[in-house]
Amino acid sequence: MRGFIRIAAVTAIGSLALVACSFTAGSSSTDTVGTKELEKQVDDALTKQVGQSPKTVDCPEGLKAEEGAQTRCTLTADDGTRFGLTVTTKRVNSDNKVDFDIKVDDKPM
Repeated sequence: MRGFIRIAAVTAIGSLALVACSFTAGSSSTDTVGTKELEKQVDDALTKQVGQSPKTVDCPEGLKAEEGAQTRCTLTADDGTRFGLTVTTKRVNSDNKVDFDIKVDDKPM
């Protein structure tokens, strides 16, 4: 699956494409998107962006439902290469939905 690494690296370098995208996830409580929901949404967004699903996405913390909040996650490709990524809350809607951006690090971990 070297194709994913190559695509992920190109996407990371051209991360403006990812940052420009916004995704919506329901918050598991009124103030945080839970880790499982966040991992699923990040996986779905990256799959849509690069055309392949990462092996895993691990987000040890949820994402606070407040504008500008950030959390770090790790993407693991099929060959074991890992990239860090930052998820940032862009906007919290009145229906407790959180719009967020994803920025993949430029270099693997």
